[in-house]
Amino acid sequence: MGDLVAGQPALRIETAVSLPLDMVSVLSLLYRAVAGSDLDPWLVEARSRLPDPVRADLDLLHGFTGRLLYYPEEPVMRFEPLRPDRLDATFDDLRAFMAGIPAAEYCDMVEHALERVHADLEMRWRPPNDEESWARALAPALTTTPLADVLALIGDPAELKRRTIALYEGVWRAVYEEARAAELPMLREAARRGATFADRGFSEAYAALTGQRVPDVLERPPATITRVAFCPTAHLGGFVSYIAYEPDLIVYFSAPHLIARCSERDAAPLPPTASYRSSAGDEVDLLNAARALADPTRLRMLDLLLEGELYAQEIVGRLGVAQSAVSRHLAQLERAGLVTVEARGGSKYYAVNSAMFEAVASALQERSERARARIP
Repeated sequence: MGDLVAGQPALRIETAVSLPLDMVSVLSLLYRAVAGSDLDPWLVEARSRLPDPVRADLDLLHGFTGRLLYYPEEPVMRFEPLRPDRLDATFDDLRAFMAGIPAAEYCDMVEHALERVHADLEMRWRPPNDEESWARALAPALTTTPLADVLALIGDPAELKRRTIALYEGVWRAVYEEARAAELPMLREAARRGATFADRGFSEAYAALTGQRVPDVLERPPATITRVAFCPTAHLGGFVSYIAYEPDLIVYFSAPHLIARCSERDAAPLPPTASYRSSAGDEVDLLNAARALADPTRLRMLDLLLEGELYAQEIVGRLGVAQSAVSRHLAQLERAGLVTVEARGGSKYYAVNSAMFEAVASALQERSERARARIP
């Protein structure tokens, strides 16, 4: 028997459509969307439509916390957008939360953002307490904002708070409120499709959702990261974007690109070894069925459903598993055709699809017989 070592919780992987998190992505992209950039033309055009005071706040508040633009993330991450009761948060919810934060805490957010910059640069962090020490803390983080402008803002916490809220509100009202309403169905569709990859591990999910290899900086998330949320966004294109804010890692992926890749895959014919047509004419995707069955929690769910139809909350109670996890597992079983779902009285009722089980069993039996025929 080996030595005892401290265990670490398994990395939770999920997809989420979140307006507050999407706002962070849009703000950072708009900051970079100067004429001549390779970013989505919508971003360049939207930046040009921003009122001058909003554009000034955009450049000021992004230009003093390093190339990863940490400060604008701070109020949103304090909002805890991945909390179950905040996944459907509106912009007004976010604005009300930001308005309720005391002005002095906005200076704390600047300090935390600078501390993250120093950690990235492997520099010793010394908490600032006067103008001179603030200047030293800001020096390695400044990009496009003059030091004097940042010091003046930090010296007036009420103004720092006002301009931070004004930036979010200005971008929302001027360019993104209308765009978000039009994009929301696409974002939800991308999240739905992306959820099928949530049980495949971080690297495989990242490659499937972004269409890219995992960058070196994300190859091995630190032990302090316990949850990865993949968030669809409309304007990222082929770029990589993420927020590492312990204990969460937010990875953005292009919703249009994922939907296009899935559509191409759906249109492609199934390889002959991956499917089986039963005597009833039902097409069975053995690969999806095998993936759905290859999980102990999903097998326990199927054992419960073999006893009879259940609604989702009953499964949660009998398994003792989080509702979000139960929903994710049931969705995969439904996509594989192993269970059916019917909405009645405001609840979803799940049942085993016996025809699909028989078709899967027949497909495996056929292969067993072919293998047995080759045995001398």
